[in-house]
Order: sequence, then structure tokens, then C-alpha cells
Amino acid sequence: MISVIMPVYNRENTVTDAVNSVLGQTYSDLELIIVDDGSDDRSKERISSIHDTRLRYVYEANSGACAARNAGIDLARGDYIAFHDSDDMWHADKLEKEYQALIENKADLVFCKLVRNDPDGKKVFLPEHMENGFLSPVRNLFGIGTQTLLGRKEVFDDCRFDTSMPRFQEFELLLRISEKYSIYCLDEGLVDYYIGTDSVSSNPDKLLAACEMIMAKYPSLKTKYPEMVRIMASALRNTGIELKKKKDPRAVALIRKSMEYDASLSGKMKYLWRSFFG
Repeated sequence: MISVIMPVYNRENTVTDAVNSVLGQTYSDLELIIVDDGSDDRSKERISSIHDTRLRYVYEANSGACAARNAGIDLARGDYIAFHDSDDMWHADKLEKEYQALIENKADLVFCKLVRNDPDGKKVFLPEHMENGFLSPVRNLFGIGTQTLLGRKEVFDDCRFDTSMPRFQEFELLLRISEKYSIYCLDEGLVDYYIGTDSVSSNPDKLLAACEMIMAKYPSLKTKYPEMVRIMASALRNTGIELKKKKDPRAVALIRKSMEYDASLSGKMKYLWRSFFG
């Protein structure tokens, strides 16, 4: 059995479709554990209207999606665990294809591609830089979505979500998992992904805090995984540039931190950035 864990917080408009995309899977030996993270809208009523013996609903005080996922892991009865988000959609054969890939390749963890649906109708398959097969050696873990994961239960019993992380929770979890377990990429887009206006990715303070926490937690990251550090530096720099356009004083801190992380920047480029941002 596969235990699917879905945290929910105020998703009355999307949760029904998200739940049905799990219960309608071609792989039917599953349980869906919904951990309501303190919703105060009509999410519970929407969920209660769905009648399926495989669905389990738990309400908890608001503690964040990572705490809700960890609570779901504690409740899981399956041999395998998958995660879903309450505002995204799985393709009907998502679990079947991932389970097959996991068993056939004797992997510990499998992920598929996210299909980002842009407002102009364009579809982008993420992460773009990864191809079918094991991540060996591991060079970059950014872009892998929690809602794409399927793994053996022992992986998540051993490695839980860090509830203190304000962003990059999937990345930080996968970094720990990659040190002990095998990760396999299924190069198919099996999850439709939509960016909400309340996404934490729009918060520059959380971005800076998350980068600083990761670098402090993994002091060898620069030498061991330089590509991942460059991606963090790029995220800081791009956000800093956008803040500068809005005359937001937080831009300076983000740009300075990006220069500190990015060893690929030449001395001349760093001088130009400092001259521009002060």
C-alpha cells in the first residue's frame, strides 16, 4: 500500500480536485491522509463531502506544511509514502508509473517531473536539467517538488522535514536523503503545478533566511555541491534586482549574500555589483 500525505490549509477552492486526482489513480492500493493545518475556511466541508474508505482526515493546529507532512508520516500505514499538495493535480497514472520505476530499478526514492502551466498556455517540465535515471553523482537537487515524490517508508521514517526551514524544505530534505539513499528521476511530467499568489517563494526575507540556514547547516556545501550554491546565489541576486527596481532597501542584503556564495563571479563583476547596489 502507498500512503499519500496531503497537508491542507485554506484550500476550499482547490482541495476537492486535488483529492480526486489521488483517489482516481490507476494504482488503487492506497490511503490518503489529509492533515488539515488549522484551516478556517470550508476546506473540511469540501473534504467531508468526498466518500471513500481510503480517505483519512486529521485536524491540527496551524504549524505549517512541513509539520503536517511529518504528522502524516507518523500516521502512515503503507509500505511506501507519497506527498501531494492541495492546489495541484496528479495525472491518473502518476503512482502506477512511479511505483513501477521504483521497483524495477530497486530505488529508494523516485520523483517525476512537474508540469508548470503558465497563464499563456505554455507548459514547462521541471526540473529541466534532469534526465531519466539515478542521480549519480548528485549535483543538483533544486526543482524537485514534494508532490512528485514516492519513496520507501523507511526513507521518511529516517529523514523528516525540517520544520524550521522557511523555504527550500524539499531541497534540504533531499540533501539529507541523498547522503544515504538512492534517488531516481522518472522523466515524465505527471503532476500539474500552479503557482498561487500566496506562495512563500515571493517572500525575500524567507529566501534569505533559508539560504543562510542551509549554508550554516551544511558548511561543506560550497566545495561538495557548488552548482547548488550557485543556484541559491542566483535566486538571491534575481530577487535583489527586482527589489532594487522597487527601491526596496532589502535588495542590498540579498545581493551581498549572493556575491558571498557565488565563487564563479569574477572580481570585476563583484565590483560592478557593489558599485550598483552600494
